[in-house]
Amino acid sequence: MSFQFIEVTPSEVLLDQAEVERDDGFVYEHLKRYCSKFTPLPAITVKAVGQKLTAVRGQKYLAIARELGHERIRAVSLDGTFDQLKARGVRGLLCVVPTSQLEQEERATVITGWHVLFFRSRPSAELAEGIRARFDRFANETLPTALPPGTAISIESHFDSSGPCLEIKFPTPVANEEWAKSYYAFLLAVSSELALIETYQGRRFG
Repeated sequence: MSFQFIEVTPSEVLLDQAEVERDDGFVYEHLKRYCSKFTPLPAITVKAVGQKLTAVRGQKYLAIARELGHERIRAVSLDGTFDQLKARGVRGLLCVVPTSQLEQEERATVITGWHVLFFRSRPSAELAEGIRARFDRFANETLPTALPPGTAISIESHFDSSGPCLEIKFPTPVANEEWAKSYYAFLLAVSSELALIETYQGRRFG
């Protein structure tokens, strides 16, 4: 691995609010809701300015980490290793993320996690239930053959009409490209046939 992942204290990293507000294809509140469903958050990129760290990439994730009360976030430093930064007296450093942990995460072929979708407008209660049922049916029909043999399949879903937002959790075959293509086609069908999807996992859809 050519660079080192470290963990830092979110409140100790300088944040450019203009970068948080920049339109980069994500809807901040939608992304925050998705990020509230898992840890660790995606890593940010930092550089050292004196004894302070400054975020130069991933500012939305840093802002979300602060709002959600996270005490740590992963980071990649542009200015040296953890030990080098520590020797310079840089504040907010916590630890190095073990290479073995990163390699284990990279090897994962199935990740059980939440899929968070926001819709352009609020559907009726009947349509919302129909959307939720259609997702459940797709998962039940496709996962048995897409997942490794013996993988337990558990599906949890609910629709929040105030969002309007669908949250569905199931074991996702992240290494199965064919399944990923079929899932994207399924999302397109839901968006065109039932209700327009505004964002998926916080990013604008379509």
